[in-house]
Amino acid sequence: MRLLRILWIALIAAGGTALTLTPAAAVETGDPAFETTWARTDLPVANSEATRTWMWGPAAFTSAMEEEYTEGVGGARVVQYFDKTRMEISTDPAADPNSIWYVTNGLLAKELVTGEVQLGDNDFFPFEPAAENVAGDADDTNGPMYSSFTDILGDEPLAPGTAITQRIHRDGSATNDPSLADQGVTAGELVPETNHTVAAPFWSFMTSTGMVYENGQYFEGPLFQNPFFATGLPISEAYWADVKVAGQQQLVLIQVFERRVLTYTPSNPAEWQVEAGNVGQHYYRWRYLAEIPTEPPAVDIGDHFSLGPNFLPNWPVLLEGETLVSFGNQAPFELTIQMDGPVSRTITVPACGDCEVYSVAAPPSSCRSDIPWHDEFLPPGNYRVQVFWSGSDTTPLAGPQTYVPDAEYGTCFFILE
Repeated sequence: MRLLRILWIALIAAGGTALTLTPAAAVETGDPAFETTWARTDLPVANSEATRTWMWGPAAFTSAMEEEYTEGVGGARVVQYFDKTRMEISTDPAADPNSIWYVTNGLLAKELVTGEVQLGDNDFFPFEPAAENVAGDADDTNGPMYSSFTDILGDEPLAPGTAITQRIHRDGSATNDPSLADQGVTAGELVPETNHTVAAPFWSFMTSTGMVYENGQYFEGPLFQNPFFATGLPISEAYWADVKVAGQQQLVLIQVFERRVLTYTPSNPAEWQVEAGNVGQHYYRWRYLAEIPTEPPAVDIGDHFSLGPNFLPNWPVLLEGETLVSFGNQAPFELTIQMDGPVSRTITVPACGDCEVYSVAAPPSSCRSDIPWHDEFLPPGNYRVQVFWSGSDTTPLAGPQTYVPDAEYGTCFFILE
C-alpha cells in the first residue's frame, strides 16, 4: 500500500535554477527566500565587508528539507538548518514573499530550554530540556546548559538601568554577586510581552546599524528590520557565567531569547563582544539524537534541484536510527538514482509503461499509486543525489538531500517539458 506516498510529490523537471549568492558552503542555500535572508546580514561578513558575529552562519549544514508541522501544506513545512538557527518558510499560503516574516527562524532556544518540540501552532512533543552547553566548549563541565535555565524563566525582570550582578550556575540556581557591578553592564529594555529585560549590550546590538546587503548592493542600514526578528522575545533575564571558551575560562553574560541565545564577552574585541550562539547545531543534535551531518560529495552534473524527497509526517518513526526513502518513477523511461554520502547507492526503478511526459502547464497533482517504487534503508546524513532517465534527453539533475534518523521520506519523479 502506498496511501501515504501518493500524497507527497517532488517536482523534478527538465531544468532547474542555480542559486547565485551561495557562500563557500557545506550545503547550498535551498530556497531563494532563504538566500535573501542569509545574505542581508551574513554576506557582508562572508565577504569581509563587515566585522561582527554571524547571525546564521557561513553556510547551511543541511539541505532544504521538510519537517512535520500541523499547519503546513500536507502537514509539513520547508526548513533549513544553519549553525545558529533554522530558517523556515511561512506556513500561511497567503503570506507575502516580500515580507521580512515570510522567512522566520524557529523558536529553537525556547524548545531547548522547555524540552518541548513544536510540531504545530498548538502541537508539542515532550522531550527533556537539553543537557547541552549554551555557550563555549562542548566539553565544559562547569558552564550552564539549556536545562540550567528551565526553572528560572519566571524570574522577575531587572529594572532598566540596574546593574546586572546575577549569576547562573550549571545546576540551574541563580545567585547574586555584587562584584559583577564592576563590569558596568546594566539592564536595558523591558519587554512586557514576556516580562523580561533585555541586557543593554544585547539591546544595543539588536537596534544597531551596520553594513547589510539587499537588492544586489551593500549599504549602511539597520542590522535588523525589527529588533526581535532574529532573536524573538527574551524568555529569561541575562546572567553572568564562567564559561570555558577555546580551553580558557571566560566571564560571559548570557541571555536566552525565543529563537537565539546571545552572549556578551567583555574580554573579546569590541566587534565580537556580542555573539549569537550555535543554537542550530545544538538543536539538531538534541532533536534528532545525531551529530551534524557532514558535507555531501561534490557533483558537477546537469541542473540542480534543492528539495526532496518529502518528509512523511509520522514522527518519530522507529527505524533504529536509519532512514527509509521511497522512490517512485512516474515517467516512461527507466530511472537511475545515484546517491553518495555516508554510503553510496545506485538505484534503478523500472519505467512506468503507461506514464507520459507531462506539460509544464499541466503537471500531475499527486503521485500515482500503481507506478514502480523502490524502498531504500539508509544511514542518515547529507547525500548528493543524481537523477537521470535512460533513453531520455532530459537533462540530468543533481542536488543535496538531508535525511534525519528515524524518519520516512517519499518522492515520485516525473518529467516536465
